[in-house]
Amino acid sequence: MDIHSIEPELQTFERVFGCRLCLHPFSDMFYRGGARLFAPIRQSHRRTHPERCGKEARSYCIAHCMRELNRRIAARPSRDLFTVHCRNRCFELASPVFRNGRCVLVMFAGLLDPRDREKVRTVAKMLPVFASGIETKVYAMSAGNDLGRESLETRVEDYIGTHCSERISTATAARALCVSVSLLCHTLRASGGGSFSQRLMAERIRRAGQMLDFADPDFRLADIAQLCGFGSYEHFSRCFRRVTGVSPAAWRRGHDPA
Repeated sequence: MDIHSIEPELQTFERVFGCRLCLHPFSDMFYRGGARLFAPIRQSHRRTHPERCGKEARSYCIAHCMRELNRRIAARPSRDLFTVHCRNRCFELASPVFRNGRCVLVMFAGLLDPRDREKVRTVAKMLPVFASGIETKVYAMSAGNDLGRESLETRVEDYIGTHCSERISTATAARALCVSVSLLCHTLRASGGGSFSQRLMAERIRRAGQMLDFADPDFRLADIAQLCGFGSYEHFSRCFRRVTGVSPAAWRRGHDPA
């Protein structure tokens, strides 16, 4: 097993607490050399829990376990544990981990029986500590860390990384970061890394490529377009082809998931 893998720790947690873990990573540090630091199955509830989640409509899962939960987390960033109930009578605990104000990981523990209160209380107590510890380990392993970076450019990068799936603009970013539009634009021009819109598009395309590489192969291309902030598949396809030189479908065929 890769020495950088976090699978041993994840498997130990599962053995000790009798549940399965699913991960939603929102940072490149969870990937090294084109591979995940954890088993591919963990990034899909439908594959982690095929007996329950795998039988639910994919559109409902995306809306409920991804978009709705992400909105709840964004509304209460100081909260380290959320409960996730779905119409299929599934119950999970979800622990978000933030770095520099950005959610970089959501770790799910399930499926749990709410009637087993002692087990639920134990997992609820340990999951936030464990998720935070895993993120700290991965962050320490990632190359090129700069713990002192707090520049406006870094804050913009973090903002784009957190909100790229939403409808955002230079103006909304400036308001969120408490700076003027002119200062934000001047800072980005001076860094030579492109305008806000260029960085936003680059992040959306980068994330789309990552999802095409690593997401559940049953994910439709239209789902990936939506999750990466594109209003339609047609717009996504045009932008993706312009940046990468190939269509999303061709990219997926040439980059089969690990």
